[in-house]
Amino acid sequence: MAISLVWVQRTRSATFDKGKWTAVHSYLVRDSTDQDLTIANIVDTAVTNPITPYLSFGGGTESVAAPFFRFISYTITPVQDGLGKLWVVDFNFDSTVGDATAGPVAADVKTSTEVGYTSIEVQTSVQTVDIWRTGATVPTSSNISLPALIDIAGTKVDSAGEPVSMLLPIQNISVRNVIYGRPDYATILAAAGSRNVSAFTLGATGQTFVCAASSLLFVGANTSRIGPNQYEINYQFSYDPTTYHLRQQPLRDIDQRASTTRVTPGSAISAANPERADVVYWKQPFPNEVAFSALGIVNT
Repeated sequence: MAISLVWVQRTRSATFDKGKWTAVHSYLVRDSTDQDLTIANIVDTAVTNPITPYLSFGGGTESVAAPFFRFISYTITPVQDGLGKLWVVDFNFDSTVGDATAGPVAADVKTSTEVGYTSIEVQTSVQTVDIWRTGATVPTSSNISLPALIDIAGTKVDSAGEPVSMLLPIQNISVRNVIYGRPDYATILAAAGSRNVSAFTLGATGQTFVCAASSLLFVGANTSRIGPNQYEINYQFSYDPTTYHLRQQPLRDIDQRASTTRVTPGSAISAANPERADVVYWKQPFPNEVAFSALGIVNT
């Protein structure tokens, strides 16, 4: 005869302790015609009234709280003197909420080796770059990949064609994903050394960090196998919202010397008549742009 399970709730409770929620609920289970049951019958999802709804906290009665708990285990025990007809199933749930006593707040609780895990690390530092001008206007977005060969204007600060150093603020961003299945190595290789063709957003909803188009450079990725068909990918980026990875270069002669001039060309060099680079261009060492969506990065 086909099995049809009857579930009767014994207990249901949730505990908030030290910033973490846990929950349990317990059910008596029997067959509607009092047939003998086995553990295989109870966990069989093909029977009538299967275990499936009870893998959610409250078994359908906790519509508000249930989404903030995840099922982690159950224990199935025969009732003493139940003659194999009556069993107790205790379900345990872990927290998917953060520190909150007023109500549940969604949070990411995946472990560092669990598929779907994501971490974002940002290192802020300065990079020393050579400049010949200060206050130069960065090209518009349509010209960042291939700047026009025109003088960038600004204030001349070089000394007879020799640049000075500027500390350029940058951020090195690392996005770590744990995925199921092999990474797409060819796509990763094709995108390395490219900038984002459109704005790229990091972080969860409400806590986003938006990198404007052309400002984010994909440096590369480290991949490793961490489990059966499970891989870790660590994507590396360099974020430059100031110059969009552009670099200044002076017009040079055949001997690679910067072309220079003075305020008054025929007069001697002096503090009021310094020798400066005549023409300075913007150059883009990373002209290629791609849609980072092709990498399949989970960045929240």
